[in-house]
Amino acid sequence: MVDVAVRVSEELLDKYRSVSNATVLGELSRRDYKKVYMTGVQTLAKGRRLVGRAVTLRYLPSRPDLQEYVTRGGHGEGFNETPRWDALEALGPGDVLVADCMGMGDTSTGGDVVFSRIVTQKAAGLVTDGAIRDGHKVVLYGYPLFAGGSTPTIGEPNVLPYEINEPIQCGGVLVWPGDVILGDDDGIVVLPAQLAGDIYDDCVHHDEVEQAILEHTMKEGISPKSFYPFNSDTERIYDEWKARQGE
Repeated sequence: MVDVAVRVSEELLDKYRSVSNATVLGELSRRDYKKVYMTGVQTLAKGRRLVGRAVTLRYLPSRPDLQEYVTRGGHGEGFNETPRWDALEALGPGDVLVADCMGMGDTSTGGDVVFSRIVTQKAAGLVTDGAIRDGHKVVLYGYPLFAGGSTPTIGEPNVLPYEINEPIQCGGVLVWPGDVILGDDDGIVVLPAQLAGDIYDDCVHHDEVEQAILEHTMKEGISPKSFYPFNSDTERIYDEWKARQGE
């Protein structure tokens, strides 16, 4: 199991709730982190913002010897002490279960009984590039839920959980344990934990500048195109906007 090198504080996580995913994506891209947006992973519960630290779970294709290796009991994966249960028990407040299902968006990684544990652990939510069994029931738990889809089938014939809190892929991007997972109706962005503190102020500044541009151009009935890329006129209307915020 990987020791998380940087543990992002609850205070910093809370600050990111008001920062847009698009802004974070732009700031990461400027730092050459360009592959941080998950593909094939969408919200199953629109309107729910997700911000939390990744607890990772990796699935592998099913095989009898893997079943024997990962299960500690005799009743099938769902009723044994396996890595999936280990991952759920590792969750705490502010954590997100992130499950690598190899992009198999129609294959279940668990259902309503299993993922009820996210509620009782008071964790932040669930992300997988696999599917959720009985997803319509899991949505009712109230936490943010992102997946490749929803399914009535069980996953064990196709996949089995293998290990937790190791680097994984999910939705085609790298996720280290402890990375900040940001979800909204546009999908999931992975913010490397070591950059969360460094880019926050830049993200806030960018969002404020764009708000200033929007308010100015809507009021004047003009195009915003002359304010991009940011230039001296952009800074002028931003300074004016900022001064008004203090009034």
